[in-house]
Amino acid sequence: MLSARLTELNENEILKYLGYRGQEIDPSLRTQIERCIAEVERAAVPRIVWKQLPVVENHVEGLTLAGSDMADLLANCSEVVLLGATIGAMVERLLMKSEVKSMADALIMDACASTAVENVCNNFEQDLRAEVEKQGLYLSDRFSPGYGDLPFEENRDFCALLDVERRIGVTQSPTHLMIPRKSVMAIMGIADHPLKMRGKGCENCPMFLHCQFRRRGVTCTGEPL
Repeated sequence: MLSARLTELNENEILKYLGYRGQEIDPSLRTQIERCIAEVERAAVPRIVWKQLPVVENHVEGLTLAGSDMADLLANCSEVVLLGATIGAMVERLLMKSEVKSMADALIMDACASTAVENVCNNFEQDLRAEVEKQGLYLSDRFSPGYGDLPFEENRDFCALLDVERRIGVTQSPTHLMIPRKSVMAIMGIADHPLKMRGKGCENCPMFLHCQFRRRGVTCTGEPL
């Protein structure tokens, strides 16, 4: 059974969330980031819930999945996996406390927490991919409501199908924001043939810290940051 895993956080990803564009990192800032990472890791209680559902005539029962991105995904997949993930209410309280005490800490804590929940999702995706490949099948990359043209409002149906409030303690605001904030809903497709994957992002590039493209506000493929 696949379980929630939080592993070492990617500092480049934290810097990305902080809007880093290739500036020199002051030693005091690095120390502050390291302290915030440690506090978030101590507070985090990663939890996941997931469900595998069939795709029937390019439709998944209980989901709308509007937009061309999902139409492309469903056209090539026989099943989808829905994922709900959170790092818990203790991190939410830590973020609220930091917002009162220090806005500088609050910004860094928020970036660390965003990186942490992404870390949990990445680890689940990696574990699921290994399981799927044992069956001779292929997993797509991960989409969340709000990515591409998948409407943010889809969070409502994801939460309902996964029963996230009961199973991992996640609720929604009237505008479909997750509570705790550092919680994520996502979808992945399963097919019997390789699926087109999106790029892995700047934060995984060994040139991240010294990238001349990022200094100019673009990626090495010419896309704006």
